[in-house]
Amino acid sequence: MVHQLKISFNLITSRRNNKGESPIFCKLSFQNTYKTFSTGFYITPELWDRESQRMKGIADQAQLTNTKLQEVNLQFIRIEKQLYDEGKDITLAEVYSRYLGKTDEKSLCMVFEERISRMESLVGTEYTASTLQKFKEVYAHVRLFIREYTRQQDIPLKQLNYRFIQQFVEFLLGKRLKPITINKIIQRLRQMVLYAIRCDYLSRDPFIDHKPLKEKKQIVFLTAEELHKLESHTFHQRRLETVKQIYLFSVYTGLGYHEASILQPKHIQIGFDGKEWITITRLKTDKEVSIPLLPQAKAILSLFEASIEGQQRFLLPRISNQKINSYMKEIADVLGIEKKLTHHTARKTFASTILLYNGVPIEVVSQLLGHSDIKVTQKSYAQVVQKSISNHMNLLEMKLKQQ
Repeated sequence: MVHQLKISFNLITSRRNNKGESPIFCKLSFQNTYKTFSTGFYITPELWDRESQRMKGIADQAQLTNTKLQEVNLQFIRIEKQLYDEGKDITLAEVYSRYLGKTDEKSLCMVFEERISRMESLVGTEYTASTLQKFKEVYAHVRLFIREYTRQQDIPLKQLNYRFIQQFVEFLLGKRLKPITINKIIQRLRQMVLYAIRCDYLSRDPFIDHKPLKEKKQIVFLTAEELHKLESHTFHQRRLETVKQIYLFSVYTGLGYHEASILQPKHIQIGFDGKEWITITRLKTDKEVSIPLLPQAKAILSLFEASIEGQQRFLLPRISNQKINSYMKEIADVLGIEKKLTHHTARKTFASTILLYNGVPIEVVSQLLGHSDIKVTQKSYAQVVQKSISNHMNLLEMKLKQQ
């Protein structure tokens, strides 16, 4: 292509600031039209070289100013080439608009803001406040990356490619985030990209060749021996004993913190087998789950009187997840359990020690946990399943020897 856009720089000596410095203006010329604007740089008039349109000397200020002027020049050259490649008419208005970042073309940050705004209006119906917050955190990471790596405030969607994604991953690794956290961030970024594709803002998926980082994920749960140690110990401090029982309730039901904390009498129903079942909708997957109320869980409920908040009755004491996790750390220290116990490990213990190690099929485990797909269960509990299979094969081997 032949460059038709003319770019020049001039020092306006008729204007001075309080330091006696004059502004450097840029002049764009195209065919019979032109536009001038201030670059924002000021220098002493004696240091300006009119012929080279650059600042004289080799001082740091001169080198920095000349580099910035060169960047402005190159940016206009790139914009002209973009318009040419897109087959669009080249006008000074469009060129200058793109220089300022004002264009009808959708950008990555625009998509984030559009989608987050929509999510905010649907909190409480389609989205939870915590889900919205996670996407806002991803957006913060993306904006910081764009500023640090591209020196811009935003990038057009069409510039999203495999290289951008890989550099973003490396940027997150440099922040010392764990692979599992980075994969979650990338997963949510891709949701934004897929939204852009569905809205026809983007024609291709830049994630096609992307592969998630390998995660060294270790499931933390109580073994049968550790669970027995916990159940048989009575804590004299009421807060620890209460949290112990709340934890054990989830060990025998698999309920996450949110579901356990909002459990009400209406969630206990008589099932097809004439026994009591917990029927509740999981917050994370919006999937209804039905869990048989085992004797151990029923006995724990009998320890507490239903607490009343407003007009709602709750079956378990209402304690924040943060406090439960803090008290579980104390409990682990007292019992000599060298594991980081949180409320979530109770759910893992339910799946592993209570179900899988007792021969419950994984498809049943998946249903009781309320997973959206059995593959989630298989991936999360692969190591546990292998040990369960090994245990059953050992039993089979003993039976075969006895025959």
